[in-house]
Amino acid sequence: MQENKWRSARYGMDAIIILDAYGNEELVTDAVARLLTELEPVAEGLGCSEDLDGVRTILRKGASYQRQRAVARRAGGELDAVVASLVAEMRAGRPL
Repeated sequence: MQENKWRSARYGMDAIIILDAYGNEELVTDAVARLLTELEPVAEGLGCSEDLDGVRTILRKGASYQRQRAVARRAGGELDAVVASLVAEMRAGRPL
């Protein structure tokens, strides 16, 4: 678990995590997508499917740091564009 935590902190959504004691590995986004499918029936039973949908949105649109970097790249490194994007997301209450 500590190694996976380090890998996730270091590589973010591009982390390759360890799945088991045999050393099998998987891209974190693939592992999360698989887990979301497995957890869907449980989430439905608990009435929290919307929470899983929020994680799906992150997988689809990228984590905040990824979206911020994309905005900065498109804006030629201008951080004002990143701030404007963050404000727009906060006002919308969801990733844009």
